[in-house]
Amino acid sequence: MKKLLLVVLLFSMSIPSVAQQGTVGLNGLKFVAPLQFAIGTDNNFLVDRTDPNQKLLVLSLSPSVQPGAPDIRPKILDDKFLMLTLPRIAYQNDSRRHEFTITWVPEFEVYKQNPDQNSMNQEATAAFGYSITRNLQIAAADNFVTSKDPARALSNVFLLLPRSRYFENSIHGAIDYQPNQVTNIGIKYDNSYSKFGQGDPFQVRLLDSISSGYSLVFTRMLRPKHRIKATYSFFKVKPINEQEEFDAGVDNDDRDFVHPINSGSVEYRWSMNPNTVVEFSGGAIKLDTGLNYIFRGNFHRRIANFWVGAGYTRSLAFQAGATGVFAQGVVSNGFYDIISARFRGQPSRNTAVLVEATLTRDVSGRITDSTQAAMGRVRLDYRLSDRTVVFGNWDAFQQSRNVYVAAPLTRNRFSVGFEFSLSSEADRRANRLNEDTQYVALTDHQRRRKTPEDN
Repeated sequence: MKKLLLVVLLFSMSIPSVAQQGTVGLNGLKFVAPLQFAIGTDNNFLVDRTDPNQKLLVLSLSPSVQPGAPDIRPKILDDKFLMLTLPRIAYQNDSRRHEFTITWVPEFEVYKQNPDQNSMNQEATAAFGYSITRNLQIAAADNFVTSKDPARALSNVFLLLPRSRYFENSIHGAIDYQPNQVTNIGIKYDNSYSKFGQGDPFQVRLLDSISSGYSLVFTRMLRPKHRIKATYSFFKVKPINEQEEFDAGVDNDDRDFVHPINSGSVEYRWSMNPNTVVEFSGGAIKLDTGLNYIFRGNFHRRIANFWVGAGYTRSLAFQAGATGVFAQGVVSNGFYDIISARFRGQPSRNTAVLVEATLTRDVSGRITDSTQAAMGRVRLDYRLSDRTVVFGNWDAFQQSRNVYVAAPLTRNRFSVGFEFSLSSEADRRANRLNEDTQYVALTDHQRRRKTPEDN
């Protein structure tokens, strides 16, 4: 792994001369995110090194015998790490009627004292959109993520997992029709496959799942600054490793979420002025055990060069904070109360700050066995030049009770490093996929950030 990192690093550092000339290589192939190099410390992360067969044996013992059995819980470790993220590569092909994009970004992690935790993480996306007529469009997308640190890669506040290989593949499809200029009717399909690399069959059957569903979405602009959206969804969450004949594992048939789930919600969005956005949504989810209500409220306000946002959500984990109809990932079948806050902006021409926090309360008492959890992030940026940014980043994860160690757990991860842009000048200013100014703007150009509702 160290030799591989050295080769990659040397190769990456040889590219800036090409970037300075604005060359992007093959037609349509471009760099849309900066190269990132960081070093730091990771405290209280979980590592599970127990042999799966030993774990299965201990878990099979009677409760009276288990206290005397070997400790099979994950270890809590501290270590220093080096992280290299290569520039995100994108292939773009578009015309007046279609758009096709593919992106891929690899990330390398090296730990100083725990070499078995070295990893290569990846994210790849593909998206295609086509306008059949002026008011009829179709779209399809696929997103693949693999990581050895799912809590960090997914920013998953619901469960602080041990470091282990995590796979996720999500497929989305949509048909949108606009009968007039202020109305949109959409039919969407979502499918997600998630697999967590624990060897324990008792846990695998809870964390490995397939989620799929259909949704009907109706959106209408009531006035230029007022929008209403109604959504009806029909979906299902099903374990990947199901009970089979002569199966030696233990399966739990009492799972409400393997049955079809129906949900409906109405969202109202009001752009009070260019600096203030308010959103409210509410509805219900029908399980085989009965009805549960869902609610979401968000407020975003711009003050000078800063955006301040806060929100409250009560929903299923795989609906909370989702970019689509429902989100993906492990522990996507429990109800949570979620409070979030966000502050971001530029105190000066070359500096930027980002502070975000999420607090949750498990109101279902299901898989996580954790009543409260919190996640926070602070990032500071300083632009040294038109292409180079130095940064400091701190991430914190906290649970009042972690199911793997049966105790409270707090994980802190701090890093410092730099980002170097390899994009052409034109792409950095005009390409919507470009992420070079995600945190701090070019010194002579306005920041291109996501809109408040996308954050």
